[in-house]
Amino acid sequence: MKKFKYLIPFFLLLVFSCEENPKTEKKESNSTTISSAIENEPEVVLTNPLQITKSEKTLYKALKKKTPLTEDQLLAILPEHINGNKKLGKHAFDASNQFANGMYGSANSSYNFWIEDGSGSRAIVRNFFDSYKIKSQGPPQTEYIYSERDGYKTIAFLQPKIKRNTIGFVYNNRFKISLEGPDNVDKLWSYIDFENLKKLDQYN
Repeated sequence: MKKFKYLIPFFLLLVFSCEENPKTEKKESNSTTISSAIENEPEVVLTNPLQITKSEKTLYKALKKKTPLTEDQLLAILPEHINGNKKLGKHAFDASNQFANGMYGSANSSYNFWIEDGSGSRAIVRNFFDSYKIKSQGPPQTEYIYSERDGYKTIAFLQPKIKRNTIGFVYNNRFKISLEGPDNVDKLWSYIDFENLKKLDQYN
């Protein structure tokens, strides 16, 4: 009888612990599910990411009224060298409709510099700022980085597989400047000759 007396509390404790464990496991399971649901919940977009501000509307209207630079004017802005590298061959500089390009360095390690005039009917500036707002990502093994550098919104495109990177920005709210090369984007940014770009100030 004494043995039975001691066994009753033991059985009660065993039954209680068996009931408690499933509850605890169920609680943890629910907690995990809720966490996953919160993480996977799509972000609520309160406004259109491409919504144009008043200042942007004013800028785009003003750009439409400006006369684009000639090919010769754009070519005159291309730098003489990039990071000590001179132009690559006699046909290294090229220009077409509101666009000029220069190649520097060697065939194995070249740098490409572009300048695009965003005035007139071209939507170069608007497309750049829209891309900065959307912050889309590129194909596999590439990466876009959106950041402000020295007061400029910049978009960098990284291609580590082929060791080529590009950084671009808009100068004077009109000219899109891009530089591509084998170096990382911080170094590419340091190669931008802002003193040379001041030649564009006269066209504002």
